[in-house]
Amino acid sequence: MKTLWTVVLALIAIGASLVFILSTICTFNGGVFSGQKDPAYLICAIVALAVVVATIWAIAKLNKRL
Repeated sequence: MKTLWTVVLALIAIGASLVFILSTICTFNGGVFSGQKDPAYLICAIVALAVVVATIWAIAKLNKRL
């Protein structure tokens, strides 16, 4: 069961990393369709980064238990 939760959390971290990368690109280069820089992308990037850090912390805590 611990392995299943580790895989699920890792997939969440990977997805959040992709959102973080795309949001960062949109923050500095502008949106995909409009080309305008929008601060909402920065907020999305910060939230995605927090999710990545939280899931990595959860994986570490989960796998520390015996």
